[in-house]
Amino acid sequence: MGMDLVRRRDSKKWSCNNSLWRFIISAAKQSGWIPLGTKIKSEDLLTQDNQDYLSHNGQVVTPEDTQNLCENLKKYLNESKPQEIEKEIIEDFLDWAYRKDSNNNLIDTPGFIIR
Repeated sequence: MGMDLVRRRDSKKWSCNNSLWRFIISAAKQSGWIPLGTKIKSEDLLTQDNQDYLSHNGQVVTPEDTQNLCENLKKYLNESKPQEIEKEIIEDFLDWAYRKDSNNNLIDTPGFIIR
């Protein structure tokens, strides 16, 4: 089973396997990302861990948390200089996480849903 993420506002999808998603989360934390926590449906508030970024329960990652995640992934790329698939997966995630116009200009960082 892989990680399926859906960008908010335009529902653009992005997927990777579980190991690569754990790597992305770990790399961001290694570079200083402090997760703000995921948002969950109100009926799940008592049973859901808001620091859960790894399960597939429809958690929402806010725009601010996504922006912080991305900034720390860029920092990781510059400092750790990952190679091959690790570099490619981070760059692919960053490209997906930022919503851009047809001229590749940044529109916003809308956040995403983990499915």
